[in-house]
Amino acid sequence: MQRGITQPNWRLLLGAGAAGLLLFLIFQIAPEVSRIIRDPDATRHIAKAEAEAAAVRFAEEHFGGAFEPAGTVHQIQERLYGYLSREDLGEDYEERYGRQYPVETWQVEMHGKRGEVLFVHVHMDTGEVVAWNELPGKGGRKLEFGAASLAARAFAIERGYPEQALHLRGLPEDGTIVFDAADQIGDAKLTLRINVRQAEDGTVRVTSFKPVFEVPDDYADYVERQDQIASILTFAGYMGLSFVLFVIAIIYAALLRRQTSFARGLLLSGIFLVFYQINNINMFDGIRASVGESAQAGPFTVFMTVLQVLYTLGVAVSVWFAFVGGDGLWRSMGYNLWRRRGEPGFGADVWQAMKIGYCAAFALLGLQAVIFLVMEKGFGIWSSADVTQSTLNFRWAWLFPLLAWCAAISEEAMYRLFGVGLFKRWFRNTAAACVIPTVIWALGHVAYPLYPWSTRLIELTILGLLFCWLFVRFGFAAALFAHAVFDLVLMATSLMLLGGADAIAAGIFYIVHPVGIAWLIHWWDRRRPPKPSAPAPEAPVPAAPASAAGDPDPA
Repeated sequence: MQRGITQPNWRLLLGAGAAGLLLFLIFQIAPEVSRIIRDPDATRHIAKAEAEAAAVRFAEEHFGGAFEPAGTVHQIQERLYGYLSREDLGEDYEERYGRQYPVETWQVEMHGKRGEVLFVHVHMDTGEVVAWNELPGKGGRKLEFGAASLAARAFAIERGYPEQALHLRGLPEDGTIVFDAADQIGDAKLTLRINVRQAEDGTVRVTSFKPVFEVPDDYADYVERQDQIASILTFAGYMGLSFVLFVIAIIYAALLRRQTSFARGLLLSGIFLVFYQINNINMFDGIRASVGESAQAGPFTVFMTVLQVLYTLGVAVSVWFAFVGGDGLWRSMGYNLWRRRGEPGFGADVWQAMKIGYCAAFALLGLQAVIFLVMEKGFGIWSSADVTQSTLNFRWAWLFPLLAWCAAISEEAMYRLFGVGLFKRWFRNTAAACVIPTVIWALGHVAYPLYPWSTRLIELTILGLLFCWLFVRFGFAAALFAHAVFDLVLMATSLMLLGGADAIAAGIFYIVHPVGIAWLIHWWDRRRPPKPSAPAPEAPVPAAPASAAGDPDPA
């Protein structure tokens, strides 16, 4: 006899969901809304086309000749952004320096008719050019340090910097003239990085001007160490162990083929593949921004996008085998936590799972807000920025929340349906079976720009164990809806904060559309007679060598 899904305590679920939603609104949404009310222009910025027009005017006036824009991305000084966040200096910086030295800019790549490659940084509010960098080419020549420093000093004075406040550094390796200026925020000090070249006609021009607040060395070293640890854990811990799970999933899919079907999860794996490939194309500008100022930014971004497309194909295959192997594992142990289409109660199960999912997602959103609040006040965590995740760098920002379904489908399949099932078969204990796949899943998020790196490991281990509890108690569909709604609310909120009626309407659609999906499945299932039950297997499949025979512990 198969053990199925536990019926929920609706009073408890509704209460937890309501409390969680209230906490989420208080600690996450209210501060953002308050910020927008205080500064209505915070979410407004000039369009990319305006930034490109300003960059073209500047390039043709300053450098001469004709230029064409080759790409515009949202660029962020990530180290400075993180430092201001850690020291709680964001508002002070914006008030004192935001107009002249913005942390975020439109970065316009310009190509000249004579082969020049120029990057122009345009203020996102005023449209003023605040920095630029012409990559070294065939034209002109470098000046000697003395002559270059005099020309750079004259240029800085012309732009309004007091001469007595400019302190020249020694000659850097790249030949850039660097002045320490008087302005300072916290321990971050303003530097002016200037490159000067002599054109073929003998005129001297400034080919690069970058005013930058340099963060303290101890902060930069700390962030670099944190990023290195996060990268190691991501590649070795998350990707390496996930590949091991993929290989084991293939083995169990073959061993347990009588308990399951290779058609299991094909539709969901296909949805994951299509949505994630859309996301790969959508992130093109974000990847380009992460490359920085390089003449090969375009070709390199194309290469990375193609690589990501191929990698996604492999992930989709692993997700499919996780569905097949996971379903076989649970059914071989006497559980039916994921009803097949056509089985009695399939549509009703999906409809109930959606309602459980919303309650659980709201509860988990509130819990996450409390975890972050406690860790911020008690341990001083802070966040930085990532240009690859900027909504302004998505080609179609309104498609960004589709990634929520990708995360829900792939992660619930690999780390809950298959991962928990695998370790339950080996350990014969549900609680112990939840720990390893949850930690592996959490390791996949430590590279996010949240410091220290252990922040997301702790937070997602807690949330992941609760996702496991949802899965084991209420079934795969409930965990899938909970995960999807959780991510949809977060992503749709980011979309709505961009402002505009279209962004708000799209955000609301993404938050509520799982209800429509569940209703359609329920309606469609009621119109079709249930399929005959599959015959029981002729003989039990032997357990893996790591586990002893016997009846598994109840969930």
